[in-house]
Amino acid sequence: MEQHQRELVTAAELERLGILTKGTAYRMARAGQIPCYAVGIEKRGIRFKVAEILMALRRPTKSGGQPS
Repeated sequence: MEQHQRELVTAAELERLGILTKGTAYRMARAGQIPCYAVGIEKRGIRFKVAEILMALRRPTKSGGQPS
């Protein structure tokens, strides 16, 4: 997994690694909850850095509450 932490991966790769489902990754990226990078000629695709996603998921929520 160390190699994945330095490279950009797709939402499908995040799902394969057991980090987030594809839908959740796209939804959280759109909401600005996890960092992502636009790729491609028209910048329409997005990619993620595994290490950044793992750090973002460990951050406390803005509400400060625990999920119920």
